[in-house]
Amino acid sequence: EADSAIFATEKAIKDLGDKLLDEEKKETEEKIEAVKKALEEKDVEKIKKATEELNEKAMALATKVYEAAAKEAEANKSTEDNETSKDETIEEAEFVEDETK
Repeated sequence: EADSAIFATEKAIKDLGDKLLDEEKKETEEKIEAVKKALEEKDVEKIKKATEELNEKAMALATKVYEAAAKEAEANKSTEDNETSKDETIEEAEFVEDETK
């Protein structure tokens, strides 16, 4: 579980890239290091506690990744909507009844 948490959190950091504040990245990396250290010491209680703290931080990052993706999708949809409306042209026409009937 600890290894999985480390992997997932490192991936989240990579996925967020420059969207992640330096402070958030530093805090997260510290949590990762705490788990790695606990694994080296083979202290089960430390591993559990450090993993739990890392999972909490990872959840916050996952939320941030989701929000960033949602904002990007919304921006793309807005752009597509604008492009669609620009392509549509409206022509004015006049209707004339045929008086020969």
